[in-house]
Amino acid sequence: MMKRIALPFLFALTFTIPTVAHAQRRSPLADAPAIRKRVELRETRLELGAGMASTINQTFFHGLMADVRLGFHINDWLAVTGMGAFNVTSLSTGFHDELQDTLKAQATPSRAPSAGVADSSINKASMVLGGQVEVTPFAGKYALFGALFAHYDLYVFGGVAGVNLAAEKGNAAGPCSDNHTAAAGTTQCLVSGMKVGGTFGAGFHSFFNNFLALNVELRDLMLKDNPAGRDVNGDGFADNQDLTWTSHLMVSLGLTVFLPSTASISP
Repeated sequence: MMKRIALPFLFALTFTIPTVAHAQRRSPLADAPAIRKRVELRETRLELGAGMASTINQTFFHGLMADVRLGFHINDWLAVTGMGAFNVTSLSTGFHDELQDTLKAQATPSRAPSAGVADSSINKASMVLGGQVEVTPFAGKYALFGALFAHYDLYVFGGVAGVNLAAEKGNAAGPCSDNHTAAAGTTQCLVSGMKVGGTFGAGFHSFFNNFLALNVELRDLMLKDNPAGRDVNGDGFADNQDLTWTSHLMVSLGLTVFLPSTASISP
């Protein structure tokens, strides 16, 4: 009888003791980071960049701009950045050229303005200044043709920007007033000066090494504007009541340097 009882007990004890010992043994990977020896390309680093930018959705003139940026990466995924873009030259769009040809060919007298009068109220972005917060949700490495490997990151941003609007042509129309009573009979006016609005977009870095990277960015600037300087709301006058929220898209390409030049390595 005792033998029949002892055998099942010994059998259960044989399998229980290793299981308990295994449960008490701590894994060497417990609380370990997901990636060891990671190159910290952004965390607590200063970013200095310069390049060229261009507007891409303007009605009358595309602006080619010199672009600079200064940012500080608080950690691996959050940064605060300031940027500036300054107009170097402007290129007329196909729509502007077609409009000019049509106005020059019109019979006189006509209700439409002359080509010179139409150009006198058209504005352009002469300078862009902005401050933004950047969030980097994706980062890693990629390979080209299985031979070239590089680090990259993708980021999104949002913030506040100021756009200085100026006349494209020298024979500019008069400035827009706040209401048509101060400019009775005015059919065109120039929207100029610094306009404050919002900015948002996305960009990416492609690193050549631990401190030098290619930076490409797509930016939208939302501000109140009237690029043509004409009557928009149909009240028969051109003034500041014709301002509407307008999108100014920009794409930029440049090089950016991260400081200090030596990136830290995670444990």
